[in-house]
Amino acid sequence: MEASTIEAVLLLLTTASAILAIESRSLVRTALWFLVFTVSLGLIFITLGAVLVGIFQILVYSGGAVALLMLVVMFTRRRDETA
Repeated sequence: MEASTIEAVLLLLTTASAILAIESRSLVRTALWFLVFTVSLGLIFITLGAVLVGIFQILVYSGGAVALLMLVVMFTRRRDETA
């Protein structure tokens, strides 16, 4: 595949995952869509030639921020949504 095709696919994936992260009602699904968003954004940086920025993007945001968000989701109290 050409580089422009890969960039276009990654751009569509990034846009779709960002929209799904915002529109998702579940906090766990929001965190997972945010993970997909940050990984695809890091891959865009890598395909554009900024390898170091892409690696830091994937390591810091995908590793650290999503793990912290998942811990917050696990430790928060659920409220009854049937009311």
